[in-house]
Amino acid sequence: MQSFEVIIVGAGPSGCATALELINLDHDLANRILLLDKAIFPRAKLCAGGVIKDADSVLAHLGVQVDLPSSPVHFSKFVLPTGSLTFSQSNHFRVVSRKQFDNLLFETARSRGVVARDGEELKVITRTPRELIVNTSKDEYRTKIVIGADGSNSTVRRLVKLGRIARLMIAMEIFAPQSETDISNFSNNMAIFDLSVTSRGVPGYCWVFPTVLEGPPAVSLGIMATPLCKDETFQLKTFFEDWLKRQGVNPHRFEQKSHPILRYEPRAPVSQERVLLTGDAAGVDPLFGEGISSALALGIIAAESAVDAIKTNDFSFSNYEMRIRSSSIGKTMRRRRFLARRLYTHPKLGSRYLKYGWLLRWVTLLHPHGSTANLTWQPSKDVSDFSI
Repeated sequence: MQSFEVIIVGAGPSGCATALELINLDHDLANRILLLDKAIFPRAKLCAGGVIKDADSVLAHLGVQVDLPSSPVHFSKFVLPTGSLTFSQSNHFRVVSRKQFDNLLFETARSRGVVARDGEELKVITRTPRELIVNTSKDEYRTKIVIGADGSNSTVRRLVKLGRIARLMIAMEIFAPQSETDISNFSNNMAIFDLSVTSRGVPGYCWVFPTVLEGPPAVSLGIMATPLCKDETFQLKTFFEDWLKRQGVNPHRFEQKSHPILRYEPRAPVSQERVLLTGDAAGVDPLFGEGISSALALGIIAAESAVDAIKTNDFSFSNYEMRIRSSSIGKTMRRRRFLARRLYTHPKLGSRYLKYGWLLRWVTLLHPHGSTANLTWQPSKDVSDFSI
């Protein structure tokens, strides 16, 4: 039976960031880290693929050069019942292929000495007084620490019985050729966030993003809903199809994919003795559901906590949740959670905040990075018309 200091389950952005930061903190750990994923890389991932400046900062810290095809975004348009707010700044984020992006991170971790194995699924975690025994579809291992970076449907979470009650959000997405849409004034360097859907009872937003798919220009069209009230009822699939039709898209022409997202809650448990959860397994912000930057940043915190535990021989992780809450990413997700509760449960108040740019200045998703950024408000001619 092989032994490792740390086993990371899930080799997406958070799992790879955790592995890479573990090496940064202690290079001797490299071949004592096991990075597992049940998928075989490169693998597809349902995600619009937006990489914001915060994610680039973490990647630079990790020494990862992301030299991949991308579509830069210069304009972000936020559509409201009362008008639209356009954020303009050159390259304020970019869109990449998650298949290529995740594979790059996985191969980078492997190239730096991490024992990286794909196509290997976690099956059982067994506790002993001094370690954890991890059984997979292919082998059995001993380890001091298990880090679950395996997404909203985390197997680690389920096996160690850490709950996720009432925290699930949902996203749906299709990819369509731009020629088969009818989205006014859309360009390849624009992203659209349609928040007007809050007025129709959906606690979330729809999006239009450029893509980097091979072939003719295409767009990602999706919807994310964040149920925050117990009595909320809405038919998301039906609503999404109606919204697609208003964008000139035949919803039955393209494959619709959906996946759960776990909402970040500051008091939700994401650790126990010898076990940490990170990335989507710990939660993402409920305002935009933007997960790449939080996944990378949470991976850094998980690595720091693991190294501290190894050095002190204290594997309780009793302060892990507090480390997240007090971190920069934790504060950002808490602010976005606060705003989501107001925007998605009180859409009229939220629309007022968005109108004056207050939300964009407070939320760091698309914050200005210099004097070239500007906001433009365009009132709607007909507030009863909620289409883009």
